[in-house]
Amino acid sequence: MKKTNISIVMAEYNTRAEDLDAAILSILNQTFKDFELIIVDDCGVNDVSSFVEKYRDSRIVVIKNDKNVGFALSLNNGIMHAKGTYIARMDTDDISYPERIERIYSYIINHQEYDVVGTSAVEFSGKEEYGTIGRPGEKDKNSIISGDIIIHASAIMKKSCLEQIGLYKDYRRAQDYVLWCDLLLNGFRLYAVDEVLYRYRVNPVDYSKRNLKNRKYEIKARLKYFPKLNASIFDYRYIIKLIIAGILPHKIVAIYRQRFVLNNKVHK
Repeated sequence: MKKTNISIVMAEYNTRAEDLDAAILSILNQTFKDFELIIVDDCGVNDVSSFVEKYRDSRIVVIKNDKNVGFALSLNNGIMHAKGTYIARMDTDDISYPERIERIYSYIINHQEYDVVGTSAVEFSGKEEYGTIGRPGEKDKNSIISGDIIIHASAIMKKSCLEQIGLYKDYRRAQDYVLWCDLLLNGFRLYAVDEVLYRYRVNPVDYSKRNLKNRKYEIKARLKYFPKLNASIFDYRYIIKLIIAGILPHKIVAIYRQRFVLNNKVHK
């Protein structure tokens, strides 16, 4: 493959075939064509190498881990093999709008003061859209403390910055939060454009996974990074909210989220 400036990195583990197909096609059909798509096979039930043969696209690179290592380390493996100066993220069950890579790449190229650029996203399931997530603007320490973060899978990042902080830390379910903290603490800047360029798939079972057992990883990450971010005592209310959300029935959390967290529905 010729030298490319963008490497799009996905980590695959037991994704439904139809969702994986939709995700890959949404990348292959981008208006921006000059990229490599790295799919890291984390030793699940899918044979990724065989799965991608049907696309007959030389931009696809499959890397298979020696064993199942989890999401963060799979992304690190993909980044270490990436040829691009920029790393764009993509999750295996989501969908990128056709102009996503072109828009965010153009923005970060023309705004070199930023090291990470993300977008807003539509939460959806099947044909139903629930609303949009992600606030535009620069994300500083106060933003991260309050939970106003970059939507991880929508982002493009300078590879050199990721390498400088040692790539992803092996946190479960809080890799993105830890990543943004590490970048900010090392002086890098994060920004979200005021555009909806990503579709974030949400299944009903996802809310049942947002229990206290799984939220403990984010709680642990926040407890570690809040002092480093100079959080005030008052800021620890955000951790208390996480604990309460982990205790409440997931149906109540889902209703609250759809009424008070998501923005108005977006049709595109």
